[in-house]
Amino acid sequence: MIYSYHRPMSDGCHYPGLLARHGVRCTAIRLAVLEVLGGAERALCADEILHRIRRSRRVNRVTIYRILEDFSRRGILRKVLSEGRALRFELACEHHPPHPHFECRVCGDLQCLDPVPLEKVWVELKGPVGNRADRIEIRVEGVCRRCRGLA
Repeated sequence: MIYSYHRPMSDGCHYPGLLARHGVRCTAIRLAVLEVLGGAERALCADEILHRIRRSRRVNRVTIYRILEDFSRRGILRKVLSEGRALRFELACEHHPPHPHFECRVCGDLQCLDPVPLEKVWVELKGPVGNRADRIEIRVEGVCRRCRGLA
């Protein structure tokens, strides 16, 4: 059985400190990006982030794309790839550990699943001796409860 991993709305992150640890200047728009992702219960695409921020302030689409790319490069965000859909983003701090995702092939919904320790997955995969796994992405594809008529 697959269980969804839902983050609480108050995720415990101190965003100005997170930016400072990564050498990024704290601005209102950068904080807004982190707040939107910290309050989301799933990974969001750039347009979803843009629309949520635009509810409270004016912001340029290019600015959001640049911030997302910069944050991903610095390790503040993780990119979540989905089959044939827009690239999505999620926080990558200690309060948001890496975790697998479930993607519905009917509606495209992407659900976060319970985190699994990287070491445990690597041991189960029986990786070649001497290799070190730094990152593992797991995306399970199927049909969600709603599309199956179980919700």
